[in-house]
Amino acid sequence: MYNRSEGFFNGYDGMKLFFQVWNNPNAKGTIIITHGHGEHSGSYHRVVDAFKNDSWTFYGWDLRGHGRSEGRRGFANSFSEYCDDYKIFLDMVLKDEKVKNGPVILLCHSMGALIELRTLIRNPDLKYTGIVVSSPLLGLAMEVPAIKAKAAGVLNKLLPQLTLGNEINNNMLTSDRDVIREFEQDSLRHTRMSSGVFLGMMESWDYVRPRANELKKPALFLLPEHDPVCSTPHAKEFYDHLGSSRKEIYIYPNAKHEVFNDVMRSSVFADLKKYLDSFVESK
Repeated sequence: MYNRSEGFFNGYDGMKLFFQVWNNPNAKGTIIITHGHGEHSGSYHRVVDAFKNDSWTFYGWDLRGHGRSEGRRGFANSFSEYCDDYKIFLDMVLKDEKVKNGPVILLCHSMGALIELRTLIRNPDLKYTGIVVSSPLLGLAMEVPAIKAKAAGVLNKLLPQLTLGNEINNNMLTSDRDVIREFEQDSLRHTRMSSGVFLGMMESWDYVRPRANELKKPALFLLPEHDPVCSTPHAKEFYDHLGSSRKEIYIYPNAKHEVFNDVMRSSVFADLKKYLDSFVESK
């Protein structure tokens, strides 16, 4: 079982960003969660609950403009702000002596995966053990309205504070009706995105996708076969070019975008457990 705590840390510009810890007194390792666009660290309660009897402590944080962190919903001046905040959070967690003494797994989903991958590539000296990547935002499966895509550059210059809907609905995220109802009642979730984030997201694709070979640590990829939000073909291509000598991929035929919250999540948790157990057993 966990001893849960929470707090705030200062983002790169001093903005107060929320984080929470599910501390397992018997933990042999640490998992650090970076959520996707529009969600928050509390969205991963099923992952945390699935491993309450295992050997892991979980850390999760809320991106600026998300969850319980400060900032206008969905707004950042640029995508790099998320990466700068993430680096600060990682540095803070990795200073903990207990964290240092065990394996550190970085778990990320969707836009959180793009934030994580970009940060790790730009900071090759970060001390972590392996990564878990769920439905990474390495390209879009859904079509962005042409007028919205064209307007992003203009809006970023004229109305940079404006946020627009992201075209995603809950039926694209999961087939579990109970989870959809949970999402509908979750006041911390949102569907807003600023033009600076949208433009920076595309710039990040150009930076991250050709550099998969620079990531050398063990990696687990968890992908819907037909993700309605993020491009599974781009994710597979990135996985194929990873520089890691130890990598695993699982593809789920009937899954929607959020594999941890979909009807087949017990299979996902079982695959994740096998990967995580290998780090604890090897110590």
